[in-house]
Formats: sequence, structure tokens, C-alpha cells
Amino acid sequence: MKKIFLIVALIFSLFSLSGCSKSQEIDDFIAQDFVMLSIDFSSSGQITQSFDFSVNSDRFKETTKKEETFTFKANLIEELSEIRNEFLLSFALMYIANPNEIYKINTGVILSQVVYNQEFDTVGFNMTFTSLGAWQYYHPSTQSSDSQTDAKGGNLFINKQTSLGVFPFSSSVTMSEDESKLLIGERYYQKYLNAASGLSFEEKLKEEYKPTFIYNYSVYNSKLHSDAHFQYKDNGHYHHIWAIEKDKLTEDNRICLYSYSVNYGMWYLFAIIL
Repeated sequence: MKKIFLIVALIFSLFSLSGCSKSQEIDDFIAQDFVMLSIDFSSSGQITQSFDFSVNSDRFKETTKKEETFTFKANLIEELSEIRNEFLLSFALMYIANPNEIYKINTGVILSQVVYNQEFDTVGFNMTFTSLGAWQYYHPSTQSSDSQTDAKGGNLFINKQTSLGVFPFSSSVTMSEDESKLLIGERYYQKYLNAASGLSFEEKLKEEYKPTFIYNYSVYNSKLHSDAHFQYKDNGHYHHIWAIEKDKLTEDNRICLYSYSVNYGMWYLFAIIL
């Protein structure tokens, strides 16, 4: 799914979400700054991972010269390019350690350039994995605390498979400067502020910028359920969206995905007994 459509579906579908009674919270959410990570699993096997930062150009219109606004957007592109290049280096090292021609960069995984989207006022980039195998190749399972753990539940007739994990922005990263750990969300928050370094609105932005961190998990499987804050469907895709405000972001934020399956053996046995 194209990133542009994903942004449109996210922002505007929230107005008509089913099962959500807190309409004021939705309105407040739409008006805020956001940093969004999206993962889209298509029926063809292609998986797209996207990063998008809202620019919120409206805050600059009356108090900032156009030249400074342009500089800020260019700086933000540069800041996100650093993130993109870190992914690229990580993928390159994985490939060197275990070469496989069908999964090489620009074949198994394709990274777009970081661009500013004027229509939706966002800066971001995509990483497209051309198959499930490519996704698994560049996302090997680990035993770290951030990895997902599976648990079974349910009853004799229904099986429940649960996958627990850390909210992506609550994962920590080790900073090379002093080996300290920083939440990924905090690092992305700082990237946005870095783009204003030396500009006239730098200090004001530090006071005002309080983004909402959004994880948009999109699948074509209607049987997948979650504890997402918002859910909606478009064109056969089911979106599970977690949204956590800056002041509520901690290392303890979690997400939960689960699905049910029928235990046919027990149903057959039950039918025979009857």
C-alpha cells in the first residue's frame, strides 16, 4: 500500500471509527503533531514499513519567514536521512554476514529516499520488503526483552494465540556517544527538534512540540485482533493503531495481538458423545 494512501486513511478514517465513543479524543489526536511507524502486510506477500513525521507547517505561517520554514523542512529531511541510512547500514551488515542473492538490497528490500510530501505536510520514507522471506531475513527472531512472546489460551473448543510485544517507540537504543540508552520515541522527538537548531523559533518549538507516537499495523487478515486504541478497515486491509502521547511514553508500553482458531477435534468428539 502506498504511503500517501496510508496517511489519508489514518487521518480521515479516525472521524468515523466504529466502536469508539470518545470523539473528542479523536479530534484532539488529529490536531496534534505525530510520528508514525506503519507496517503493511499485503496479500501478495510484500511488506512495507514506513516512517512519517508530521511537519505541522501551520505553526510557522504567521511568526516565521518562509526561508526559515524551508530550512526547517530541509533539516528534518536530513535528520530522517540519518535514520534511513542507519537502517541501510544494518541491512548491509546482515547481508554481508549471510549473503543471499534473492534478498540483497534493492532486490529483497528497497529503501526510498526521504522526501517532504506537500499535500499531507509530512516528511518520511518507506522500506519495501518484496516477500515474507525478505522480511524474515532482515528481521531475525531474537530472545531479547523487546521480542514478541507467544502464549496459548482459550478453552477446550477454541484456541487463543496471543503475541505480546513492546510498543515500537518504547524500545530502547544505545547511543554511541556515551553508551546510554534512550527510548526510540525520545530519539525521534529529538530529531524533530534538531531540525530547528539555530532558527528563530527553536526555543518556542521546544516548549510546544508534544507529538503523539503512532504505530499503524495493517494486515489483510480479518481474524487478527488486538488491544489497539483504534481499528478500521479500508480496501480489505485491517488497521490496528496504537497512539501514545509524548508524556505517556515509557519503556513499559506494550501491544497485544491475538487470534482464535477452532479446536475441531474437541467439537467432533463432543458431537459423537451427543
